[in-house]
Amino acid sequence: MSQIRYRVVFSVTGGEFPYCIHLTFKIMNRRLLITLLCGLFTFALYSQSSISLEQLYRKFANARNVEKVSLGGLKALLFKPLSAKYGNGFSISGIHVLELDGCSNEVKQQFNSMAEKLRDDKYEVLLKANEQDEKTRILARIEKEEIRELVILSLGDEPVLVRIKGKFKPEHIQQLVNVDNNGQ
Repeated sequence: MSQIRYRVVFSVTGGEFPYCIHLTFKIMNRRLLITLLCGLFTFALYSQSSISLEQLYRKFANARNVEKVSLGGLKALLFKPLSAKYGNGFSISGIHVLELDGCSNEVKQQFNSMAEKLRDDKYEVLLKANEQDEKTRILARIEKEEIRELVILSLGDEPVLVRIKGKFKPEHIQQLVNVDNNGQ
């Protein structure tokens, strides 16, 4: 690099003028290219360090020995009596559950580490609870003051992912919690 600077200075003092401009642009292009590559590398590392909920679900939905339950569409009609009993306007359109209890320790650890990296702008964290051997996360996707999806993540020795899709208000969840606490 010092030789190029010397040549540029030498060419400015008495050398060829177009050669000087060519070397200057060549140096600027290299610096610009290095700066852009560093920025791209940083962006790539950041995107790998975070994972969306959909990516997490898809990765482990077909894992070996995972118990997967999906209720949606016509099966969701079974929830209508439940919603009529516990509150007005509370409707569930689908439930998806992944239970990794029967999976190998390697799969469980991979799920736990990926769930720790979960960063999804669509979801708002409602609860984070850390205990000695278990971590629990409750996330909600809220649109127009209504909860459209509720996600419960349990991390630890028995990892579980529960997604409840529907249309309900936060007050409906509070009603369900109060009903369970009162023993009704």
